[in-house]
Amino acid sequence: MYTVERDGDLLRCRGCARTYPVLDGIPVLFKDLAQTDTLGFFTPLNQPEALAAIAAAGPDGAPLPHLVEQLSSYLPAWESGFEGLAQKLRDRPPVDLALEIGCGVGRGLFELSRNANAVVGLDRSGSFLRAARTLLSGQDLPYARRMSGRSYVRASVRAPSAVTNVQLVCGDALDPPFAPEQFQRVVAFNVLDSVRSPRALLHHIHQLATPRAEILLASPYAWRDDVVPVAERLGTSDPATALREEIRTLGWSIKEEAEVPWTLRRDARALSLYQTHFVRCLKAEA
Repeated sequence: MYTVERDGDLLRCRGCARTYPVLDGIPVLFKDLAQTDTLGFFTPLNQPEALAAIAAAGPDGAPLPHLVEQLSSYLPAWESGFEGLAQKLRDRPPVDLALEIGCGVGRGLFELSRNANAVVGLDRSGSFLRAARTLLSGQDLPYARRMSGRSYVRASVRAPSAVTNVQLVCGDALDPPFAPEQFQRVVAFNVLDSVRSPRALLHHIHQLATPRAEILLASPYAWRDDVVPVAERLGTSDPATALREEIRTLGWSIKEEAEVPWTLRRDARALSLYQTHFVRCLKAEA
């Protein structure tokens, strides 16, 4: 847990006096900066031609070309592909403070901002957070859209309207820099299979949520060996059942379950369609 205050251009922990940077206006609350995408804070996101040239230079797995490819896949979620999950965030009861873990380029934050006085978005990617900030401010965001291989064209995306009640934080989902029991709604979409310990993530969510908080989860369980060790995964052949067991262990009650599609556009001819397991829960009373 962090309790920080401004100290010039830095944030300083009141307890241990450790300092944390604020990069491009976004606080970076990582104990180890090597764990985060600091490269994304210095990439010219508003220069898609330059990014396309970087991607064309390759190789595909190099940090900058990979970053350009990721942005090209996730930014179209503002236009299509995320609608099924977006609907699960709409028409929710109003809350004071909501949190989205793994907020990406901000599509879910936009929906959460409609039914919360304040929203916090946590992600480890500096490039995603900067893109989210631009979009949530109501500005057009130009980007390099992948057509095929290393071929990109200029495209742009825009949010339906600006929002002013969202705070972005760069941090680790497995070391969230927040005080316990302060969020009345916690969302983690497509994150359980993107952290090294899904069970640890669930326990952190439990600690951050207030009693009777609403918790919304969704995952396609797209396990990868380089992300989630086999021993840490939820179940083997039936992760949905394993997730239900973890939820019961935490004392949450399941209020809704559904299979919700989620689409990522890889390039002009390729889409990755995921079927996510969506669960809406309530944390028990204290």
